[in-house]
Amino acid sequence: MGINSRALVSIFIVLMVGLSSTRVLDDYVDDYTTSSIKNAALTYATARGINALVSMMQSSEVEAGIGVVSGSLTIGELLDPLNDMIERFSTVMTWVLASLAAQKVLLLLASHELFLYLVAVLGISALLLLFNASPRAQAPVFKAFLVVVFIRFALGLAVALNSGVDYLFLDQQLQANDAGIENFQSNIIGIESDDEFDADSVRESAFTFWRGLSLDELERKISDGIENFINLVAIYLLKTIVFPLGFFYAAFFFIKLLWRVELNITAPS
Repeated sequence: MGINSRALVSIFIVLMVGLSSTRVLDDYVDDYTTSSIKNAALTYATARGINALVSMMQSSEVEAGIGVVSGSLTIGELLDPLNDMIERFSTVMTWVLASLAAQKVLLLLASHELFLYLVAVLGISALLLLFNASPRAQAPVFKAFLVVVFIRFALGLAVALNSGVDYLFLDQQLQANDAGIENFQSNIIGIESDDEFDADSVRESAFTFWRGLSLDELERKISDGIENFINLVAIYLLKTIVFPLGFFYAAFFFIKLLWRVELNITAPS
């Protein structure tokens, strides 16, 4: 093994042992996943609330029509696409919440004291053997160290990188569409989200509000709501499933490269 190779491997081992012992990454990703779960749960609750209102109104009829429509119009005919979209969105959000919860549990397991001790013991052992043992003795210890490091950091690094992408590219879009969903109730039935109301007041307010709209205006409002839900589906899938899996695979690929390099640098010179 050359001097430069020994130095690079030594630096890698020291960095991993130091990062493991400080728990800085653990605290950061724990805060991030906790915040993500809370935000996703709030979005899910808002969607289910809108779904409840839509379901309640679907069996009603608006007498005298809406805008240019005369006679009676079944609300369900207009709200069916919205209701279907919310049901699909709720299914996706269930998977999103399950993914976030699984990430949090796995991160807690990876930050257990057992892995902290294993990283420290194997790292120190690998350093000592790196300069004072034959390649045959170095290989199994360094491989064991790589396996433990992967378990200890892979998911945490994936989540940390994902949070950076989230902050740079997704967070603004997520907040905008969340705000659109929160305001959707007032936009579709004419009641502010913080108003207190019962079923009768909802129907009466909705009828009054809808009679002042043309059919095109009503369809546009429903279309805007559906668009917000579609955008949120795409953002949450990228944020909680696609990007974390991609970064996790990248971490796995990096460890595989180190594994192969180890076999070469420990060969007898």
